[in-house]
Amino acid sequence: MPQGFLDLTPSERVSRAGQSSGRAGNTAQIISCLFCFLFGLAMIAELQLTNDGGWHWYSLAFLSGRRLYADMHLALQPLFILENAAFIKLFGTSWLASKILAVIQLLAFCVALFLLARKSPLMDRQKAIVLGCAFFLSLWTVAYQFDDYHTPADCLVLYSILVLLLLRESVTVRRIYLLVASLGVLSGVAVTLRINDGLALWFGVLLSIYCLTQTKRFAAVALFIGTSALTVVLIVHLTGDSFTAYAGYSIFRAANGKGGSSHVFLYPLKLPWNSVRYLSIPKNSDTAVKAFAVAAVWAYFIWPVNWRSSRPSWRQVLGIALTIAILFTIHLDRDLILSASGFSVLLIYSLGIWVFIRYLHWEISGRTTNWNTREILLITPFGQLISTAASSGGINWGVYEPWAMFILILPIAAPVRFKSGRPRAALIGFSAMILAAGALYRFIVPYAWHSTVAKPMFIGRQWYHHPIYGPMIIHTDMLQFIKPICDQVGGPGADSTLLSLPYPYPNYFCGIPPWRGYVQTYFDTTTPADITHLINDLDSSPPRWIVYQRQIGSLTAHEVQFNRGLPLPHRELDHFISQKLVAGEWEVVYKSHFESTPQWDNEWILIRTAR
Repeated sequence: MPQGFLDLTPSERVSRAGQSSGRAGNTAQIISCLFCFLFGLAMIAELQLTNDGGWHWYSLAFLSGRRLYADMHLALQPLFILENAAFIKLFGTSWLASKILAVIQLLAFCVALFLLARKSPLMDRQKAIVLGCAFFLSLWTVAYQFDDYHTPADCLVLYSILVLLLLRESVTVRRIYLLVASLGVLSGVAVTLRINDGLALWFGVLLSIYCLTQTKRFAAVALFIGTSALTVVLIVHLTGDSFTAYAGYSIFRAANGKGGSSHVFLYPLKLPWNSVRYLSIPKNSDTAVKAFAVAAVWAYFIWPVNWRSSRPSWRQVLGIALTIAILFTIHLDRDLILSASGFSVLLIYSLGIWVFIRYLHWEISGRTTNWNTREILLITPFGQLISTAASSGGINWGVYEPWAMFILILPIAAPVRFKSGRPRAALIGFSAMILAAGALYRFIVPYAWHSTVAKPMFIGRQWYHHPIYGPMIIHTDMLQFIKPICDQVGGPGADSTLLSLPYPYPNYFCGIPPWRGYVQTYFDTTTPADITHLINDLDSSPPRWIVYQRQIGSLTAHEVQFNRGLPLPHRELDHFISQKLVAGEWEVVYKSHFESTPQWDNEWILIRTAR
């Protein structure tokens, strides 16, 4: 009998007789997966953001012969740009063509969730709830969208876990080597997609291979290391850059934007402490307790639920009434997930460390003690949580993909075996609440990143025929904001030079390449040397037009979070631009406070540098 907290006792099997038909099929899972896919399609169609355009221009610059690192000093990994460049070469630059890759990534993500949910011993309807919870919990992540590297990074982790489950069941040497080589490719690809997530996946898979392989362990580990390293080298070779240039800009210098290498390594240690501090605020802890109270109600009042019965028991009726009453006292929006995230961090850290200790004990005992090797899979979401802490400054909110993976894997690899079915009910009750809240929140706020907050879905959008990119869906307010800029600059094909700071969306919409290849200059993805070089270029020979998104609140937040409160070089850039305007050397021809909020000030300034 398989181990894990989801095992059923004989009495529970009897109580489940009315639900046995759900075991044979996966209708509910398919419906849940289809709903997630359709919701994702709507997000892809509805989102056009003021921080878009970076992948577009990096890809076009690469196709024109510019090197990503030696020429453009890219701080990010190359794979997503290579993918975009390939799709641009195949399908062109129209707005509709630009969504093809996003749809493929969405489909791959939904399929991965479906396949992994099927591996759990849950009922069909329960798997459907957990699948939907994992999907919308991932979407709750700040700045999550399907046409950037978040989705493929999640896919690589999920497919790696699926391959590891196959590896655990493999006994032939040939099959083991084939699966290990596949894992090496997946981890190598992940490293060149997002360095911190890729390295976390690499270490987690390495440990899992050593644990799960039944024979030829050292050979399997060597094959994994060699295959992953070869994959990285081949992908870097496709960029045309030297490995030295790639490592220098995307690994060593990239850490400067996050406060330096020493702070990047310390952020994961700060994450549990920051979570405790966050929960020490009464409002946050109160919301989190209410959220977990819903799970407790499901565990003790609605378990087991025989939905086929025409007369529900008084306990089930009471449980549903209590659930509704608790939910009415919780704001099913950011408050719920922000508060619960503090507890999730502590839980994932605790279980991750506990699983690792249990694994060491198992190894030290010569693998003679009784231990469920599937537990080692929980190391992967634990590693992903450490990775997100390294890039987010050690805060407990904003990145929820590791939590989503944890909920998805927990039914398969729980480290404790419970004879009661109540833990299962608690998981389903909590997952159902997150699914409903996540779908509602992402409908109202499809995207959020500092001042860039998308309007509710299906409201205020219109079809617009762009002279370069063809038909596109765009929000009316966005069009009214961006069109005057292009009218002033000259629009698509104009013989003008345009620099947009920090993101190149005005360059994209106006159809004018970024001046001197300055695609983006955001606060934590640009080195101080590049900002200094930009200031010198602007002082000596500026472009005719500059679109400056002045967001001092966001700049200050990055200084506090990543630079110990000290000024970032972007502060000097802001001072330089202000001096030019005060001195009358440059002229403001258009201003807008589009997307400005009480929390995040936002001022768009169109500057003409030459009269």
